[in-house]
Amino acid sequence: MNVGDTKIEKLLKLLRTVKDIPVSQLTHRVRYEIASRAMPRLPLALREYLALGTEPKTPPLRKGYLGALELDRAITPSSKPQDGYTFDFLSEPRTLSFPIRWNDPRYSRLWQFHLHSFDWAREDLEAVYQDPTSRQPLADKASHLMHDWIDQNTFYTFDGWHPYTTSLRIVHWAFFTKAFPALATEKLLSSLWKQLRYLERHKEYALGGNHLLENLRALIVGGLLFEAPAAERMVARSVRELERQLEHQILPDGGHYERSTSYHLIVTNLVGETLACLQSAGWPEIPQSIFDQLKKMLLFAESIRLSSGAYPLWNDAAYNMSLPLDTVVGWNNKLLGFSPVRPEPPLPYLYKHLLTSSTNPSNPKFDVPSSKPGFAPHTGYFLLRNKRGFELGFDCAPPCPKELPGHAHADCLTIDVYYKGKPIVVDTGTSQYQGGAIRNFERSTPAHNTITLDGRNQSEVWGSFRVGRKAMPRHVRYGKEGGWDWVSAAHDGYAIEPLFATHHRWVGLGPAGVLVLDRLESERNVAFVSNFHFAPGLTLEGEAERDTYRVLLNGSALYLTIFGLSPQDDHAWLEPEISNSWHAPIMGRRHPRGTLRIKGSTGDSRFRACGMLLSRTVIVDIGFEWHDEHGRLVLGDEILTWSMRGGSLTPTSLGI
Repeated sequence: MNVGDTKIEKLLKLLRTVKDIPVSQLTHRVRYEIASRAMPRLPLALREYLALGTEPKTPPLRKGYLGALELDRAITPSSKPQDGYTFDFLSEPRTLSFPIRWNDPRYSRLWQFHLHSFDWAREDLEAVYQDPTSRQPLADKASHLMHDWIDQNTFYTFDGWHPYTTSLRIVHWAFFTKAFPALATEKLLSSLWKQLRYLERHKEYALGGNHLLENLRALIVGGLLFEAPAAERMVARSVRELERQLEHQILPDGGHYERSTSYHLIVTNLVGETLACLQSAGWPEIPQSIFDQLKKMLLFAESIRLSSGAYPLWNDAAYNMSLPLDTVVGWNNKLLGFSPVRPEPPLPYLYKHLLTSSTNPSNPKFDVPSSKPGFAPHTGYFLLRNKRGFELGFDCAPPCPKELPGHAHADCLTIDVYYKGKPIVVDTGTSQYQGGAIRNFERSTPAHNTITLDGRNQSEVWGSFRVGRKAMPRHVRYGKEGGWDWVSAAHDGYAIEPLFATHHRWVGLGPAGVLVLDRLESERNVAFVSNFHFAPGLTLEGEAERDTYRVLLNGSALYLTIFGLSPQDDHAWLEPEISNSWHAPIMGRRHPRGTLRIKGSTGDSRFRACGMLLSRTVIVDIGFEWHDEHGRLVLGDEILTWSMRGGSLTPTSLGI
């Protein structure tokens, strides 16, 4: 919470946060918090009995499961580990001496999660498929680290036995032991079976979302390793729950309901891996709805794909959180029998082998339905494109599911602009989850390309993963007219005492370029700041008094014109040294960049309207006026008009 908050303010903020969370979810949270504190204090035998029940014998392995992953049965691990091993998570490499210190206050919590999850195993597995000479040393590394983890992480201690790290570790161990059967020692298989039984009783219903899906993927992928009635029941229950959760979490347009572009790809990939493993095991009844949900998720991924292959970094998102979009889409298209829509990048060897292992004549084949690219109204994400090289992203989404605020940012009505595949105006991204000033800024409204009123965040983000009052989008409309693709929306984040204000934004992509029109309504004079954060390396030149800037690119330029300001308003280009802004395309890295900042106030009238045009040429004759509910913009020979209709900023005429 904010340092300056009083005890009453902190309590009210907490109440606004928990009021949207269902009682059942809060109950799971209370149980989890009590158990995670109390259980490690109990004697080990009592701990295992309470958490696992009667200890069954480790079942035998299922024959033929993921057989295509197998590399070499002749490779057996050596008895001597290295003195230390290097791990690179979140752009932060560390060399840890062996035996490994699995929990250390010097690690960030997220770094420690990656360590316990064995997230390095994916890269090592790819290396052993590519380079036969690496197989022995990397099999040795995996064996020593797996057994070291078992020895040092006593049952029900954290973060090793956190359900999330347990879920990821189970999947990584399953894939590695199938690649190197000699790794599947009695000790390791006994630990894997114990982790599975623990996870089934400790699924993350306290959080839900992608964490719960990770739990279910692990129970299916790991449960299929074993052939016994208990394992069959575990997998069957998890498949049914996965079907229910996807129905809840995947929106009608295919977007994941947490509305993080990176987590959407993570969830898409885990569903694909789960289906491939079920097919490899010859599971008799895979629900058709899971295939259908994966199909929708792939179509959504295509809708947010930029021409460069990247995607907008909205909510908690970074390019090193997930596999590249084209990789996720490429191998899952093959899994579902889709025809590729473009030349595909080389697939990682793991997915080549998963596809081979999951080949099944009954695999459903889908015809890709026609859909409007870039329009995902249920998620609230739009990506407009034109033949002139512009791409305009518009986020008019709710910040999060009401019961799951962890990855939300206060970013409603933010934009991203790309030109010929290069970023021009882009959101901040996410560099860390650790609480503090950096995390607070990256989630804040000023960190995004939208308008801040009275210095307040539109959504009440606090802590590392909390949101109290949530700004909800209103009056979302979209269409095409006079050569312009457009989207219009508002949000209610400022419709509270003492502001009672509303921010409307209309964005369009048309013959003149990228157009952004803002209308502010307020019952009193309110100060506003509109930020446009530019990509690192870009510079604006121009004369502020002329309200025009030139954006310098490699060998070309774009022109940015501000319109609708009053004499009391101000705008300025802030160089990276003074902007206090950065771009974080990957976790662990922040690149300083410049910001165009527009400052003003609504004045005594109850509304203000102003905007920005980004074009390939200078348009000299620009005129703008707004009276009551109607506005008019002249762009040379082109005239555009709007009016307020049903609470929406709606175009009435676009064109000459």
